[in-house]
Amino acid sequence: MKSRPLLLQLLRAGWRTTFSTEAGRLRFWALGSATCLLALVLGGLALAHATYDGREIRGAARAPQIISEEQRDEAVALWSWGSDDVDGRQHSVVYIEPMRSNAPLPPGLSHWPKPGEAVLSPALLKAGQREGIRTRYGKLAGTIGAEGLEAPEERFAYVRPRAELLDREDMHPVRAFGLHQGGVASLGESMSIPGFSVFAAGLAGFALLPAGAFALASVRIGSVVRERRLALFQALGAGKTSQIVFTVGEVAAPALCGLAGAAVLMSPTLISNVRFPWTEFTLSAQDARRALPWLAASGALAVVTMVAAAVVPHPSRRPSEGSTRPVPRFQRQRAWLPWLFPFAMLFAVRGSELAGDDLRLPVYAAGVAAVLLTLPSVIAVFTGWAGTGIAQAGNKLGRPGMLVAGRRMAAQTRVTARFVAAVVVMIGLVAQTQLWTCLLGENAANAMATKDRISTSLLVVSPYPDSVARLRDFTAALPSGVELLAAQEVSPGENTARLTLTGSCTALTALKLPCSAATPATSRQRQTARDVRVSELLRWSGNEAEGQVVARQGRVDGVHAEDESPILIAVDKSGANLRVSALKETARAHLDMRANAEPLGNSWLLGANDLEVSASWVRLLGLIGACLTVFAMGFTALAEFLRFGREVAPLSVLTGGRGVFGAVAAWSLVLPTLLAAVFGSVVSLWLTAPITVGGRQPVSDSLYLVLAGGASASAAVLCLWAWCSANRLAASWRPSAD
Repeated sequence: MKSRPLLLQLLRAGWRTTFSTEAGRLRFWALGSATCLLALVLGGLALAHATYDGREIRGAARAPQIISEEQRDEAVALWSWGSDDVDGRQHSVVYIEPMRSNAPLPPGLSHWPKPGEAVLSPALLKAGQREGIRTRYGKLAGTIGAEGLEAPEERFAYVRPRAELLDREDMHPVRAFGLHQGGVASLGESMSIPGFSVFAAGLAGFALLPAGAFALASVRIGSVVRERRLALFQALGAGKTSQIVFTVGEVAAPALCGLAGAAVLMSPTLISNVRFPWTEFTLSAQDARRALPWLAASGALAVVTMVAAAVVPHPSRRPSEGSTRPVPRFQRQRAWLPWLFPFAMLFAVRGSELAGDDLRLPVYAAGVAAVLLTLPSVIAVFTGWAGTGIAQAGNKLGRPGMLVAGRRMAAQTRVTARFVAAVVVMIGLVAQTQLWTCLLGENAANAMATKDRISTSLLVVSPYPDSVARLRDFTAALPSGVELLAAQEVSPGENTARLTLTGSCTALTALKLPCSAATPATSRQRQTARDVRVSELLRWSGNEAEGQVVARQGRVDGVHAEDESPILIAVDKSGANLRVSALKETARAHLDMRANAEPLGNSWLLGANDLEVSASWVRLLGLIGACLTVFAMGFTALAEFLRFGREVAPLSVLTGGRGVFGAVAAWSLVLPTLLAAVFGSVVSLWLTAPITVGGRQPVSDSLYLVLAGGASASAAVLCLWAWCSANRLAASWRPSAD
């Protein structure tokens, strides 16, 4: 019973020591900030998991229960899926036709639209306002409710085609909506976003790793004073339980304050939908509330992690024989940690090649994280070896600054590792962010080049209708100045051109193709004086840009299939750009319910834009990781300068001046930072080397020179800061009994 009041006193003593010194106050803010950020990152992981679960639940609820053709009599509706794009972003379009008056509705619809009507999601209606999305699929009959969308900002549409355009043979009979067992095919927004494992790997690499580094750095702030106090407890006969309770009392208060701050910052997600910057993503409050137990567990895990990090690694150094003075443990680096670095490098570079497609990115991210965690210890080993040589050189040359700095570097390698870890992680994060951002946009380089060359001056209209009447109606409804041609590929084995373009004389002339009204025979044109639109059409039709073209004057609706079905090409007779939205609406009104008009290579451009959304997440997570690293670097630098100032302040008495402070700061602070800049840049270059696109590196080598130069400049600033800090403490230092 007596032990309980003692433990409470130790707990209270640990809390009081937090504010007793300047280092203690800095430690409080560091621990609180680290706990808050760690809880936010872990909570973000929980929210991401809940969001993916919510997408799957709502996607399953609107998925059709498709039945076979033999069971068509049991069908309540016909269902078919298609796609379209608005403002460069692809979205899903579902075509529906009820078979019964009491047919069950898809989630999010309050009533069945009438023939020729459409129901759009609010995000699609807003995004396509300038492109006339309200009338593209017919008359607007309302908006889709939140229960029918995978995410609040999902672009989705339900369309009930007009009777004359309804293709029942191309639609699937469905019994009902909602799948409760088995897998659900991706539909809607889920088709263009990466899986949860990919997102979790990015969050772990870009945010969780820096947050963990910040947590470890905050735990070690003020560690010398605290370990000296724990050594005193041990000398007085206190057991390990008493030391742990004292440490818990010191860490628990700032950790709980940080957790409270994280709860305040996370609370808006539970009340209303929250839009993330730069990503066009809105977090559903419904999903966030579903993740509330996991959010609570994440906060508890963050506090437990901080307490465990402060309590577990505290073996005390044995005092020298005959010594009665309490001594904190030695600050040398763990001997086994640097040996993990080469294995981490091998795992990062070669492990992803051996992993499957689904695990390749997580394995690579884990390897990069392991490299960035073990590299500071390698740098600390090098500085420790260098410190011994610097101390010997300072002793021979009579330079007290080199002597003190060398012995300090050799004896306190763990301090060096903590100090340079932020620099290493910062360089690695910047390099990885640049790598994945450049990589995601490379796949559509050819399509982007085509867009730059011809823009929307040539559009492909699909499909080619079977009905001549529909084609004539579409041709009559085209805007003024728009001409239509039929493009058809011919077997390359024949002694004819590889691509035949059929159209009116005006349309052929618009593409600078020969036309003769008197003799409508076939004319050939080679690459000389060829219109750039024809060259691009050849390239995207699967032929070489220098291939031959046949220009044939005639009616578009009179083209007959030869080797390949013809495709429709729309051009302006003046060579100007066409209004894509207007042609899409006209095509859907007259050609087919799935008809579309798009530029050459548009599917690649849409894929690139979908990947650009993923790239925006990479940039956001990279920015978060960089901010976390800056926090860690700032607190670590402040703590190191306090330690540095206290340690070297007595030198002003021994040396008779303060010039020695600059030499000690340059050797013990600037040298490790420069080594971190060089090692971090070289290792980051090595990590990005296996990832190539088209045989070349996505990241320029000059980036690493910029990173190394920036880190070196930061080292000079830190040296000046440390020198000023030591001068300030030396001015107030007075000898006192120890």
